[in-house]
Amino acid sequence: MQITGHRKGFLAVVVVAAVVALVAVVVPTGPAVAAGAGRIGPGTQVVAGGRTCTAGFVFRDAQHRVFVGYAASCATRSAATGSNPCSARSLALGTKVRFADRGHTVGYGKLRYSSLRAMRRAGITDGATCAANDFALVEVSGATRRKLDSTVPYWGGPSGLGALPSSGATVFGLARASGGARTLPRAGTVTATSERTASVTTLLSSSRAARGSGFLDGSGRAVGLLTASTAAGVNTVVSLAAVVDYARHHGVAGLRVVRGHETFSGSAIL
Repeated sequence: MQITGHRKGFLAVVVVAAVVALVAVVVPTGPAVAAGAGRIGPGTQVVAGGRTCTAGFVFRDAQHRVFVGYAASCATRSAATGSNPCSARSLALGTKVRFADRGHTVGYGKLRYSSLRAMRRAGITDGATCAANDFALVEVSGATRRKLDSTVPYWGGPSGLGALPSSGATVFGLARASGGARTLPRAGTVTATSERTASVTTLLSSSRAARGSGFLDGSGRAVGLLTASTAAGVNTVVSLAAVVDYARHHGVAGLRVVRGHETFSGSAIL
């Protein structure tokens, strides 16, 4: 299957907050695919269990199934009790999931993997572990599969899978101010990092509807998923490489990110 999409020329300028009030101007150069227009892929709204979040990246597995990945904390039937995310109850596998563009349905998929369910089966109850492993996969098949576009809007890529970059690095992603708002390009600075999570500071903040969206590094590699954010533009990002590795060992063998059909074009002037 060839995953395709249409590109539109434009120039987007995003002003990004950095550490100690350092400001970066980030410019996606060259043509870029816009979000929406009936496509399903990075930036698309994902609606399940009454929660609206945002798609991160497109994936394939060893069985040639195709998925849209986002945050498992979005695919739950009950919120976490207290401060322990392990207590959140995942939707059942096979649950119907809706894809939308600013509220308008563009297709459907089925929930096939939730890290919360996988960790519950493994007996994991540590809150920090569950928070750092926040990943779900929605299988896309039939006519909906033809709408898939693996390219990250505005930026291009991903060029593959990479580790979380170190503090001070610039990363590139998408923002959505509200569930009905247009997806916009944004970039940010990694302000703290560990093996499994990072804090990313951005000028453009996100609503809860942006959870699950992805971040690229300076080489266009898919490196993280947004799982929490504040109005001040402080974002919690989990390591995509780590959550994908866990999924590979818990029921989704051979899982890999699908590369975008357009070359990553992000550049930063600091």
